[in-house]
Amino acid sequence: MIMLVLVMLASGGECFAGDVPASAGASTSDASTSADAINTESALGPDSLMSREDWKRRISEARKRADQARLDWKLQAPLRAAIPPDPPEKIATQRVLNDDTLRPGDVVSTDKGLFVFRGRSGPDGDTPELVPIAPR
Repeated sequence: MIMLVLVMLASGGECFAGDVPASAGASTSDASTSADAINTESALGPDSLMSREDWKRRISEARKRADQARLDWKLQAPLRAAIPPDPPEKIATQRVLNDDTLRPGDVVSTDKGLFVFRGRSGPDGDTPELVPIAPR
């Protein structure tokens, strides 16, 4: 890699990665391997080739989009506050009722208490059949 940089400097900076003059003093396979290493290490993305004006325009557009997103978030804050989230107990109960890994005899805890899972019933076979455990 250092040799390629020296070759580029010696040729007046006209040499590009992959272009190795015959006077470089290295074999062709060594030069191509070095050039491939430089190509992969310093590959320029499309953004690095844009003009300063294009870069400033893209930054300005990104800032406008961010400002608009912030404004939208603030305007919708009353809507988000009006719908309270479900309490954790309800979420846990729904998770238990929809659990496909339940087997008959499993004990489950819901917001209504402890139940024994007996199986699935109903016309679709998805309704869990739960029997309450009597408190002692």
